[in-house]
Amino acid sequence: MVEFQYRQPNLRFPHAVRASSYVGVNLFFALSGFLITGILLDTLHISHFFKTFYARRVLRIFPLYYGVLLLMLLFTRPLHLLWNGWQYFFLTYTSNLVLWSRPPLILPHFNINHFWSLQVEEQFYLIWPLIIYRVRKLQSLIRISVITCVIVLLIRVGLVAARPYFHNIYLTSTPTFSCVDNLLFGCCLCFLLRTSMRHKVFALAPRVLAGCAVVLLCAAILNHGLIWETSIFIPTLGFSLIGIASASIIAMTLRAGSHTEHFFNNGVLRFFGKYSYGLYVFHYTLDLILTGPIRDFIDARFHSKALGVLVGAIVVTLASIAVALLSYRFYESRFLHLKKYFSYSKPDVLANR
Repeated sequence: MVEFQYRQPNLRFPHAVRASSYVGVNLFFALSGFLITGILLDTLHISHFFKTFYARRVLRIFPLYYGVLLLMLLFTRPLHLLWNGWQYFFLTYTSNLVLWSRPPLILPHFNINHFWSLQVEEQFYLIWPLIIYRVRKLQSLIRISVITCVIVLLIRVGLVAARPYFHNIYLTSTPTFSCVDNLLFGCCLCFLLRTSMRHKVFALAPRVLAGCAVVLLCAAILNHGLIWETSIFIPTLGFSLIGIASASIIAMTLRAGSHTEHFFNNGVLRFFGKYSYGLYVFHYTLDLILTGPIRDFIDARFHSKALGVLVGAIVVTLASIAVALLSYRFYESRFLHLKKYFSYSKPDVLANR
């Protein structure tokens, strides 16, 4: 997904692929819902359940998120950054809730509008542990998740129908109430794999993925990509199908000995998984800083826009990897080390130190 953001040739097919690369966020939502729900279910028995979960979550997410914001705020005067009040929404993890009602934040040298997806996650995980803790029964949790997914779909249908009155494309995608179903599809998968339906889920996952893929491919052909801004189908049922397909992919990777498991378990993907948070946080800003000058230089020197696009993509991708590595090694890891005081496996006395 990150790599496709850097490719902007004028060819229709590459443009359609790039415009559809947002599905990586949907897949990430489903994966996050699956993994975090599994952690919550596995740790229901420990004392300090909420304290441990939220402390570990804060140590993983907040340092980099607020570190970037602090850096930007420090450079506000030297770089003449005009926030127009957006800083308050980013500081409170709520910019995703107001993006539909105001123009996106546009700053020189920085791009953090994609932080909306991080905010969706944290808003969801403020209440999801409480629901799991209070309900506990898998069948009830599955029912709650499915009903909520249907409600979210109906909300998106209503919002698409009301587009002429809002004049904003983000209302169907960035607010939590418009996209939380993609997290819940991953949660549902986690629940189902802990029931007697486990083997049936593994058997059905490839068929479900194939069915979703066929429908989405037809929609992409008719719509020149999964472009949701002007479509009726894609931001409604299409988003739901993307979430279901994402959960199906996750299920296929969990089947021991499968080709999908071997593919997603390779060292390269595990490497990118480890540093994916930093890659996601930094890549848009590095793209904003580097891509334009690189393309201009290549175009002036070699008179080739295509070469400029290719070189720009490679340089920014490598720069994103380098910055993510440095961030993890010298900054994020210092906070992650503190997770030992909030361990799930060690005695709770350690968490109180």
